[in-house]
Amino acid sequence: MKSAALALVVSLLLALPAQAYDPARHPAPNVQGGAYDQGRLKLQGGEWEEASALFRQAAGEDRTDHRAWTLLGYSLSRLGRPREALSAYDEALRLNPAYAEALEYRGIAHAAMGNLELARRDLARLLQLGSPLAEDLGKAIAASGRRD
Repeated sequence: MKSAALALVVSLLLALPAQAYDPARHPAPNVQGGAYDQGRLKLQGGEWEEASALFRQAAGEDRTDHRAWTLLGYSLSRLGRPREALSAYDEALRLNPAYAEALEYRGIAHAAMGNLELARRDLARLLQLGSPLAEDLGKAIAASGRRD
């Protein structure tokens, strides 16, 4: 039963188009750069395992880098490890409570896991911030609700 539930969560996470990493949201990664930039390059290539290891390294090197924690969460979610992803998003938001990208990704993860109330809280925060990312999260929540 647990494996079936986990498979469902993973398939929901992978099926959400709003959770696609958008390189346009960030400056281009430095190909000669450190772990964070290397992780972004791996993300762009869909190399989730390698990306997560690099973002874990980047977050370890700078425990205050909310961007590294956010993309660690993103890569973990793509690997089907939603609980670990949520922990990374929570750390990113502890460091920067107004980081819209982390709010969007965490909300999408909550919606995929069926935690719609928590997803709606992240949506409300995005709306409060006036973030255009609220639209993507709203769509993910609506899509998740249709699967109930």
